[in-house]
Amino acid sequence: MRLFLLFLFLCIGCGDHLPESLGPARKIIVLADSTDWQTLEDPLREIFETVIYTPQAERVYEIAQGDVNFLKAHKHDQRKSLMVIAPLNANHPTAQFVKEILSPEVQQTILDGRAGVTWKKDVWAKDQTLYIVSGKDMETTVENLFMESDRLYSILEDAVDHSVRENVYSFGERKDVTQELAETYGWNVRVPFGYRILETYPNFIVLARDNPNRWLSVYWEDDVHPDQLTEDWVIQKRDDIMGRWFGGDRIVLGEVTVRQVEFAGKLAVVLQGLWENEAEWKGGPFKSYAFVDVDLNRLFFLDIGLYAPNKKKAPILRRIDLVAKSFTINRAFFQDK
Repeated sequence: MRLFLLFLFLCIGCGDHLPESLGPARKIIVLADSTDWQTLEDPLREIFETVIYTPQAERVYEIAQGDVNFLKAHKHDQRKSLMVIAPLNANHPTAQFVKEILSPEVQQTILDGRAGVTWKKDVWAKDQTLYIVSGKDMETTVENLFMESDRLYSILEDAVDHSVRENVYSFGERKDVTQELAETYGWNVRVPFGYRILETYPNFIVLARDNPNRWLSVYWEDDVHPDQLTEDWVIQKRDDIMGRWFGGDRIVLGEVTVRQVEFAGKLAVVLQGLWENEAEWKGGPFKSYAFVDVDLNRLFFLDIGLYAPNKKKAPILRRIDLVAKSFTINRAFFQDK
């Protein structure tokens, strides 16, 4: 059961009067008592500080402890991602703060074990997400944290995507390229300013941007049945496509994960890992989406990647990924055929 909050600052946090939020959304400031932190730190890092290899290990999100006594002085209340976590039976300032921002009715649901985790948008700053985790005691608080970990992580993912997407398109959008793709090939993505069409083939398009070198490619092929999209088949297909058009690029063996997600309204197989080109002594991270549109009898295979030596790659990969996720099929294009 989700909590319903009664915030003391509700009237202040309204409309256009909110200040801009501060800091990257991927960094969560956790207001927790220093004694509680000894118990909470490891679970919080286990849940949120996932790592991808690019090939260097890079944390996708970052956890940092904050002190509720410095809520205003350190501008914690304006952070994009802010978490308050404390058990209700504690007497320290963080627990008192939780009791002040939750109504007596909500506190009772926590004590009864009917709730323990919630979040709210735009409380003290624009584009802010406030998470509250509690329980009748510390043991229950940790249990609630783990029980709702998937949902908390998903809410964080959405918040970070929203923040990064706004930044990606803040300098403008190549609507001319987006329209060209829709009218010529029957699909399109929202193309940010700075990207260009690098390569065009009858069934393969590459969008690219420099500094650092990054790309989004789209390949399509008819008469592929969804049952063909096994793990081995999709990995081999990626090697075939990139080997042919990218001069021998291939997946680094043992450095790829495979899962399924919803993409463009379809069930897609996702590859994520490392690519290499032995001839050019290059490599880096990549991510691929493969799905079949049954109505069109067509396989679409989207691939994103970059080559950026000596740079943090995970944030750049996320930016390209958000462009890929804007993929849309222009149904009218195929109806006119």
